[in-house]
Amino acid sequence: MHVRNLPGLLLAALVLTPAAAAAQQSQFGSVSISYRPVSAEVYVDGERWDTPTPGGPVVVQLLPGRHTVDVRALQHRSFSTVIEVRRDERIPLNVSLLAGFGAPPPRTEPPLAPPSPPGPIRQTSVSPSGDGFMIAPDFKVTSIGHQTTGLAGVYGGAVFAGKLLIGAGGYWQFDSSYPDQLAYGGLVVEYRFLHEAPVGFNVNGLAGYGQLWGARPVPYGRYGGYGYGYGYGYGYPYEGFFVGEPQLQVVARFGGGVRLAGGVGYRFTSADYRNLDGVTGSFSIQFGR
Repeated sequence: MHVRNLPGLLLAALVLTPAAAAAQQSQFGSVSISYRPVSAEVYVDGERWDTPTPGGPVVVQLLPGRHTVDVRALQHRSFSTVIEVRRDERIPLNVSLLAGFGAPPPRTEPPLAPPSPPGPIRQTSVSPSGDGFMIAPDFKVTSIGHQTTGLAGVYGGAVFAGKLLIGAGGYWQFDSSYPDQLAYGGLVVEYRFLHEAPVGFNVNGLAGYGQLWGARPVPYGRYGGYGYGYGYGYGYPYEGFFVGEPQLQVVARFGGGVRLAGGVGYRFTSADYRNLDGVTGSFSIQFGR
């Protein structure tokens, strides 16, 4: 070899080395694993992966081919799946373990030494849980006794994973005419579809108890006629009933945990004093999760 060719060989080595490293890096695919509960343990091909962020996600780069992913936690049912990894492809994997009384499979201790290079590269990032609370002033237009009227109320409760709300709500008829006024409340359950999109859908339902308030009808006259006893005045409860009110909402999402929701539903009651069933239209402003 001639000495005068040495500078050219060094220059070629400097150019080709990064290119070779990039080519080697492109040989990998990856899997991104998010999991619940946050105490769960993640294993990829029998090797445990730790992350400083409870619940993940854990992003693992892997060679193309089939790989086994296991997620285990005490007092929960284990999860196991086989994924097909392709070059330059990232596979998202969201795992929520179901609660159970069976013991998890035996734990596999990680190897004492890391796999021979090129090995997986560990990456972590922060992902919010979606749990929290929500409260919403709610206004309804409905039919009571074949007359259109309005209801004002509020509902709210705890939100889980940004999708499921469990709480309570109550409503009061604010534009009633003498002698009746309607009030009811109870358990509220709501499930959200497309909860992270700018526009989504909610299925919302209330089940509880209601009451009519006002002047109570009492017998008068010797022939058994009926009239209104004005001595009771407003605010006297005289007709109780069970109530159920499912509805479908369209939700527009804004930043800072604020959403506008418009919905349509139907109120079912067990009342026999007057027709309290009817279609409802609602408008609410949701604050929180």
